[in-house]
Formats: sequence, structure tokens, C-alpha cells
Amino acid sequence: MLYPPHDAGPVPFRDHPGEEFLFVHEGRAELLLPSGSIELGPGDSAYFRATLPHKVRSLSTERAALLLLVCDDRTGPDTPHPHLP
Repeated sequence: MLYPPHDAGPVPFRDHPGEEFLFVHEGRAELLLPSGSIELGPGDSAYFRATLPHKVRSLSTERAALLLLVCDDRTGPDTPHPHLP
């Protein structure tokens, strides 16, 4: 689960190999891209290539609760993901 901050200004855009799926479980969130943004509410989802720079912020009073799935499309079981332990 991801609970994005309300202020995403100081957070840099992230990009990484693979694909990403976001599902809003509770609250409202905004998916920020260099070219614009997409507002998401409960039940909304977004699926995109993770090489697209992106970041997310909460819009609701409480932090939004998002289910985040990342699929790394690089081949090889021993290839580490740059943002995961």
C-alpha cells in the first residue's frame, strides 16, 4: 500500500524499468507527470510504463490509500530493482 504525501513538490519525479499499476482504495490522489496530471478517486486506477517520470500526491484531507503494483520487465532473476531492497 502507498500513502502518498499531500505535498509532492519537493519529491523528484521517479522513473524505473517496467510497468506500474495504481488503484485508489481510499481518498483522492493525483498522478503527476511532466506533461500534466490525472486526478483519481476511490475505485480509479492507472496503468503506465514506469519509464515515464511520475510521482503521486494525496488530495483528500487524510492521505489516500493506493494499491501499488510494479512489474519489472527486465529479464533475469538476479537483476536487482533500483528502488527495492
